[in-house]
Amino acid sequence: MGKIWASVLVLLVFMACTGKKEKALIKRWRVADVTFIDAEKATVQSDTMQGNLMLRQQAVLRDVLLKNLYEFKDDGTYITGNAAGTATGKWKISGNAINFMSDVEKDGAAPTKKIPFEHLSEDSLVLLLNNDQTSIKLKLLLLPVE
Repeated sequence: MGKIWASVLVLLVFMACTGKKEKALIKRWRVADVTFIDAEKATVQSDTMQGNLMLRQQAVLRDVLLKNLYEFKDDGTYITGNAAGTATGKWKISGNAINFMSDVEKDGAAPTKKIPFEHLSEDSLVLLLNNDQTSIKLKLLLLPVE
């Protein structure tokens, strides 16, 4: 009987933590900072042309990302983008990741992206974009839009 109560308690704690994460996420966020992870490993050390090109690409990518907004609504939908375009769909938290299920179908199915987050609180969100979302790894620091 004690094992059953312990299992119920663990389940309740898990559900409470998930609810807190979802409540913290539901708002409009802006990208406040972009950090490139291991960018120097992506550059061939002996090729100065490639190194300069990588720095320029990072500057352009940083500029684009700093203009992005993310809005997570309590009905489970999201909208993200900037003046150049937007994307919409449904979102769901799974562990320490946000699943983005696009409204746009490709090849008869809606694309889904699972983006891990390093931190989520009422006042900040840190997304980890890996090689499956961009050509290099990076962190996005998001702050609520005031």
